[in-house]
Amino acid sequence: MECNTDGYERRLTKAEDNIDTLFGKFNGLNAAQVKTDTTLEHLLIAIGELKGAVQALQSRPGGWWDKLVGAVFAAIAAGLAAALIGALIK
Repeated sequence: MECNTDGYERRLTKAEDNIDTLFGKFNGLNAAQVKTDTTLEHLLIAIGELKGAVQALQSRPGGWWDKLVGAVFAAIAAGLAAALIGALIK
């Protein structure tokens, strides 16, 4: 039985090349995943900031209405007080 070392060496070299190619692709995918994770993290931060801004905007009109209603009640109370004082003075 004759050993064909040239064939084995060729197959071993091809297997090593395939392993190097696979490791290269794996490292490329790993780098891409890190980039994707970083981008996703930045997007989540931006969404959180937008959510806070929207909540602030939603609360503003309510605050304005509260001030308006308070001003109307204050004006009515001042008018009633003025009318009562005017009636008592006569």
